[in-house]
Amino acid sequence: MPEVSKERTGWRDEGISKRHRRWGWNCPALDLDFLLLEYDHGRAAALVEYKNEHAETQYSTHPSYQALIDLGNRAEIPVFAVRYSDDWSTWRVTPLNDLAEKWVPVQANMTEMEWVVTLYRIRGTKVPADLFTDKDVEL
Repeated sequence: MPEVSKERTGWRDEGISKRHRRWGWNCPALDLDFLLLEYDHGRAAALVEYKNEHAETQYSTHPSYQALIDLGNRAEIPVFAVRYSDDWSTWRVTPLNDLAEKWVPVQANMTEMEWVVTLYRIRGTKVPADLFTDKDVEL
């Protein structure tokens, strides 16, 4: 049987991480960097896994991402992987399931405003006119 992956960073709750690894290879779990459940009025709208641009490359075919996609499909909500730049100027948005592709058909580089507008549209709500002072994006 393959060895369970070791804790790499040491900054998470290392105790539960080590304990869970003792449970073995056939009891996998996923420690996501920054998973957000986007919602509106108590109703789930989307799952978004955010990662900094310098984070290790992830692949949607990995079992951990397949589990996240499965969760979104079962909940009937879009699932996205989003990488953001250090200066917040670029947001690379990758749709991970068919529901996400309705909003972002293919991987796209967006400005922060474009991504926020997309999140509002997914919720079916109007973007407040005063949210951004920059008028590069039609609200």
